[in-house]
Amino acid sequence: MKSKFRGEDPRVPGFVDRHFAPPLRVMFIGAHPDDPDVRCSGFARTLVEAGHRVRFVAVCNGDKGHQFMDSPDLARRRYGESRKVIETLGIEAYVVGDTPDCEAEPSLPLRRWVTRVIREFGPHIIVTHRPNDYHCDHRATATLVQDATYLVGVPLWCPDVPVPDVIPTVFFMGDRFTQPTPFRPDFVIDVSRHEDVIVDTFACHESQMFEWLVPEHGASLDDVPPASDVEGRRAFVRKTALHLVADYAHAFSDSVEQAYPGRHPKLVEVYEKSEYGRTPVQAERDLLTSLGGVWIDSTESKWTQVK
Repeated sequence: MKSKFRGEDPRVPGFVDRHFAPPLRVMFIGAHPDDPDVRCSGFARTLVEAGHRVRFVAVCNGDKGHQFMDSPDLARRRYGESRKVIETLGIEAYVVGDTPDCEAEPSLPLRRWVTRVIREFGPHIIVTHRPNDYHCDHRATATLVQDATYLVGVPLWCPDVPVPDVIPTVFFMGDRFTQPTPFRPDFVIDVSRHEDVIVDTFACHESQMFEWLVPEHGASLDDVPPASDVEGRRAFVRKTALHLVADYAHAFSDSVEQAYPGRHPKLVEVYEKSEYGRTPVQAERDLLTSLGGVWIDSTESKWTQVK
């Protein structure tokens, strides 16, 4: 039988230790177009600047998040906004699925879709939502990634796309939820120097940052500068939306102080290592450290090693 692996079986113990070499491939999988951007733009930009490969993925097409537009027009608009992010952030692709908002579920068709998206890129690291989250699409996306992570290495599952040369490790993007367990910052990275790029990336999502999410950011639509006032709109996003990133420095202040004693960085992003997927090898951890990130008590005993 013809092998369904691209090369050697990547599940063999020590495979990544023997074969790992930059560039790192990192895939950020969110539920909607803007989810990876809001929580991970700084880390993504850091990776891009260092020459690593980055892709964003949205499982849903973003067709529900608006007060006034209808779904077909909104889906097209949000796809266009994701194209702007590619250019602004410098990532190589932004994959947007065709699942309508509020309809993501851990179904077999979506499990196959997520598996194929992962295999086609072969990421060393996947970043996604935690399974406990306020939004049903976020929770479903977390489950889909969790389910697909092991199946990526099963050659007779979705055999039309060969198993890549690496089984991914999985990180969770930062959040403030506490039930059933609070977020645990395993990896902290200072992204303060990317503040302008983060603001510009947020601003690419005009339908969200200047319309749909404005009330959730504590403002009124009457407060939004007109589209002709580019700098005014950037200032508006900096004031209303950037707190989503800035809040991590406060919410996880003990970990941030441990990572950057006495520095008090303005903007940090935090990531939790999932028990699912592969444990990152030392070369990967060292590479992320070289980018300015810090591992917090990242001991092997705390993580489950997939054998």
